[in-house]
Amino acid sequence: MDGEEIELTLELLMEHYTEGSAEAFDELYRRSSARVFGYLLRLTRHRERAEDLLQVTYSKLHRARDSYIKGAPFMPWVFAIARRSFLDERRRASSRNEDLSDDGTLPEPSAGETNGLPTDTVAALERAMNRLPSAYREAIELTKVSGLSVAEAAEVLGATPQAVKLRVHRGYALLRKSLDTFSRGAT
Repeated sequence: MDGEEIELTLELLMEHYTEGSAEAFDELYRRSSARVFGYLLRLTRHRERAEDLLQVTYSKLHRARDSYIKGAPFMPWVFAIARRSFLDERRRASSRNEDLSDDGTLPEPSAGETNGLPTDTVAALERAMNRLPSAYREAIELTKVSGLSVAEAAEVLGATPQAVKLRVHRGYALLRKSLDTFSRGAT
């Protein structure tokens, strides 16, 4: 890609991709895949599943490129595709009794990164997030972790911005209550 195209927004790159530019797709992937992967990793809590879903997401993006509305925000659109890919995969997996590793054994839980926090604090936060109703958890993850605006998160979730704000607020209230219990030593 020449110097002028590197400065293009994701939305303009997507428009170029819908017009047939393979280079535009490469640049879209380079600039957006890390955020999408992070979102999928938070949803799945399994690196390999997130990697697989990342590929599924961009494959679906390729197939749906003609449905992209020119000028529409790209990241909420691709996050919506990623979310649907995750939900589709989860529905398929729910029909199985267990999720075996490649060698046929049940996988052991992997240790998460602590980002400088004590392991027990991170574990308490993860437990508290996992206990949240999925609507609250997704709203928090999209707005606070993935960095989407409330309007963009609303688009991904198929909700109004007011509903997303309410979900985040209520989710935070439940998190505070749960973490307060943890900080008093009753985990």
